[in-house]
Amino acid sequence: MNIELTKLSPAERVLWSLGITNPIDIDLDAIAFHLGATIKRRKLDGCEARLVGSADKAIITIDSQSIPTRQRFSVAHELGHWKLDRGRGGFLCTKDDISLRDGAVRDGEAIANSFASQLVLPDYLFDPLAIGKPITFDAAEKIAGIFSASLTATAIKLVKNATVAAWLVCHHQRGIAWVFKSEFAPGDLHLRKELHQDTEAFERLFGTVSARTRVKVESGSLWFSSRDASRYQVKVQSTKAMNGTVLSIVSLTK
Repeated sequence: MNIELTKLSPAERVLWSLGITNPIDIDLDAIAFHLGATIKRRKLDGCEARLVGSADKAIITIDSQSIPTRQRFSVAHELGHWKLDRGRGGFLCTKDDISLRDGAVRDGEAIANSFASQLVLPDYLFDPLAIGKPITFDAAEKIAGIFSASLTATAIKLVKNATVAAWLVCHHQRGIAWVFKSEFAPGDLHLRKELHQDTEAFERLFGTVSARTRVKVESGSLWFSSRDASRYQVKVQSTKAMNGTVLSIVSLTK
């Protein structure tokens, strides 16, 4: 595997320094030990994870009641704080801190999330597996299984690394909660703040159907508020999350 080390993110450099060349070898407890942190799992009230560190040693406590992929991302998130913010004392991270928010946000928690994403889904292992795959939840689910990652985190990576114009948007009943997009997404195309009633995503958000939709080609006017949105055709797939929000992957067709 030929890797240009200067292009690796801080999280990827950790993995590469440990000789990790296969997703199955991303053992976060072992990586934490290498970084001077011990992982403990127990019931936590009011937070998802807690980091207490001093000098070169830390203890990271993860809520044992969270689902495994959530625990995994929480460990990686706290390791981001430990690696990037060492010396600032402890961290108490709530569900909102570790949860995903708009891709444009760059506060401390978002930076820790970015580190976590690269630790769980490093580009140098992710990209070769994603090449040629459709930008859909079906494809993201298969890749997520290889990395023991969540569907949402994998879908974000798939969209952000896409070589076509693509968006991953999360809607709650008040409108858009957050958005991630590829670098090929046109700057003059703006997603509708609220779901159009003629989309299957709208049915998932306000109706009783929860099953993932099939990939479907729709008019861009259903998804974008821009004046010339009807010029575009988009490929769309939506899925309902456990918290009641609806995630949609939207990409321009050729």
